[in-house]
Amino acid sequence: MRKSKETDYWDRVYKRNYPVSLKKIDLNGLNNINEIELSDGVVVICGLNGAGKSTIISAIKNVIGMTLSDHDIHRIGNHLIEGELKINTQILPCSNKDGKKACNLGIDINKVKFLDCSESAKAQQFVIEQCNFEELIEQNEEYNFSEEEIEEINYLTGKRYAVCEVREFEDIEEIGTIPYFQVTVGDVEYDSRGMGSGEHFLLYLFWCINKCEKETILIIEEPETYVSIQSQAHFVNYLGKQIAKNGIQVIMTTHSPHLLEHVKNKNIRIISRVGNMTVVKVPDENMLAESILGIEGKCTGTLFVEDKVAYDFLSIILEDKAPYILKRYTIDIVGGENAISKCLEFPRSDKIKYNFVGVYDGDMRSRLDISKLQWNRVFLPGEKPLEMLYREYLHCDEHVDLFCQYISKDKDDIITFLATIEGDDYHDWFEELRKYLVFDGRHLVRIFYNLMNMNDDIDVFIDELKKSIEK
Repeated sequence: MRKSKETDYWDRVYKRNYPVSLKKIDLNGLNNINEIELSDGVVVICGLNGAGKSTIISAIKNVIGMTLSDHDIHRIGNHLIEGELKINTQILPCSNKDGKKACNLGIDINKVKFLDCSESAKAQQFVIEQCNFEELIEQNEEYNFSEEEIEEINYLTGKRYAVCEVREFEDIEEIGTIPYFQVTVGDVEYDSRGMGSGEHFLLYLFWCINKCEKETILIIEEPETYVSIQSQAHFVNYLGKQIAKNGIQVIMTTHSPHLLEHVKNKNIRIISRVGNMTVVKVPDENMLAESILGIEGKCTGTLFVEDKVAYDFLSIILEDKAPYILKRYTIDIVGGENAISKCLEFPRSDKIKYNFVGVYDGDMRSRLDISKLQWNRVFLPGEKPLEMLYREYLHCDEHVDLFCQYISKDKDDIITFLATIEGDDYHDWFEELRKYLVFDGRHLVRIFYNLMNMNDDIDVFIDELKKSIEK
């Protein structure tokens, strides 16, 4: 699947209408979990082991009216589960009481699927153990996947199947319908019995999802269990395609950041449990997948700044507005705009899984030569160097009042001192003020950050920086 197609499908996921969806589930205190709002299209439930993700899935299956496993029954017991079901324009209250389940209110139970990832191993083991296998095959007609379907399967598995066939063994005791796959790669032919568990699992995932009709509700628990990182990314994109094309609502649990790549934070629910306290929340829109999942993210890039003042200002902004960037990017002082440009001339390559972004002072907007730059750049808020902005800020009587109140200094003393350094270079001006006040440089930058009304410019800067690090 081409990258542009991935984006197109996910855009459609968030824009299209979903005639059938589960809008809400309320566990009424089961495992100390109450009401959870669910999203159309896709909702992903994240949390550490033991937080309650499986309990939520069991509750959803129960309120819909699906067949429950022994584990489901053990988790729920006789507890009341309630929910809200959307069918076209109607919002219908439902519960796990007889006659009140979603399947009793107009939803087609055959269009609600629970993708039990453990069933793949059971299916594979079943065909391996059959003594009368040839006889079993003869009783079931083969289905040849189309060229388009094989391309999708190849995308999922990372293989190049020339042929891919499936037979469905129905009404298998305690399992139901079992797929049996036969494939050809190059000159090699093999089947489910000779496949690795990971390869079989991906084919099983495709088979399950490909069978989903329009407006299906699909429930999936931790599909990443048997899947490589590359296949996880491909799987979630294939899933996005099916959601977009068929109006499927996917409710999924996961521990994998790769499955969250295209999922908007508003479609994610974080389950957190401490003692007997459980919280369900929607992550901040700026949180990265690793933070959502409680994973320590590795450093993925460096932001180059001109000097210590720029370093302090940038780090303060990020601490306040986008702490997730600080977790993934280091900030490096390189000593002037020319030094930043030199760093950004380093050749780019698809093999380099690291990002460089130049963060110039605002005065460089109109005079930066970008002809040799290979990496992205942004400009700090304002049209002048920071120290010059700070000096101009203190040219206003009202601002000096605020400044003196903030630092608990006498106004006359501050004005007297400012007059002595008025003619200094703006870099020296800032340093002399810092020494006079006996402040750490970062502390002084923080004071100006708190006093100066730069919020709009800072928001614009954060948006530009986010775009630069996402490219």
